[in-house]
Amino acid sequence: MEEMIRKNYKAELFGSELYSALASGEKSEKVKEVLQELSEGEGKHARFWEEIAKSRGVSLGKLTLLDRIKLWLLKRLRRLLGLALVLKMVEAGEENDAEKYYNLSNSSDFTDTERQGFRDIMMQEMIHEDLLVQSQVNVDSVRDAIYAISDGLIEVLASVSGLAGIFSVPIYVALGGLIVGVSGMISMSIGAYLSAKSEEDIRNNALRKARLKSALEGTEIEKEPNESRTGESVKTTAISYISGAIIPVIPFLMGLNGYLGLITSYLATGTATFVVGSLIGILSDVSPWKKGGVMTGLALGAALITHVLGLLAHLAGLS
Repeated sequence: MEEMIRKNYKAELFGSELYSALASGEKSEKVKEVLQELSEGEGKHARFWEEIAKSRGVSLGKLTLLDRIKLWLLKRLRRLLGLALVLKMVEAGEENDAEKYYNLSNSSDFTDTERQGFRDIMMQEMIHEDLLVQSQVNVDSVRDAIYAISDGLIEVLASVSGLAGIFSVPIYVALGGLIVGVSGMISMSIGAYLSAKSEEDIRNNALRKARLKSALEGTEIEKEPNESRTGESVKTTAISYISGAIIPVIPFLMGLNGYLGLITSYLATGTATFVVGSLIGILSDVSPWKKGGVMTGLALGAALITHVLGLLAHLAGLS
């Protein structure tokens, strides 16, 4: 019981400090306001656990140096990976707060007043889960960017692996990989444009119908911002794809030849693919280790197959 009280108090205190730290560096006033509200809510929950601890004579500690280092790292990662991904990383592997407090509200280890307090916190946690979504913290755009990086990594690694089985000159392999990367970037960007434009057209058509209906009925509808995200979607996809595509090519651009260049490319791309796969796992609420391992295995497997095909093509050309 004592350890459970300390653990929950510390979790709420850490959450309050984290949201406050993230809010201090947030540019969007709307998102900043939500983060501050979340920080205040977690602080109230921590004080509730403090009261429970006091009634039972349980001593509570403050955040440790390790906790402070974790807060510092998460704040820096927010600049690198974005708010949505950092929040998903924090959630990964943790028990759902609303579910946790629901179970506590039915525990006989606490008084009726405390169980009611847990029910109140449970309702607050359920509201908090929707606040960041309402403040337009877009997880989908982050997920799309990471998938584009993954596509660039896997497709270009397979390409340079096959080309390495044909050409012995590393610059030829590098140029071939770059051509595949650029063509893939263009293809992905066109796909992103068509997808985003179709969504925009559907949304605008629905809005026009709603306005026509309201005009016939003599009512008014709430005005929606006519902001196009097509350009942003294309830009994000293009940059993300080429960022992944350049990694398998780097060893050959450095002049590494033969199997040394190939193995170096495999290692660099395998590491990058594992990191990207882990991030996809976090965003998809599955095991990041498993997702990273599966994606790395698939990427290297595809590269080995194309390398064998390249060798067979080379041998067939010699014969």
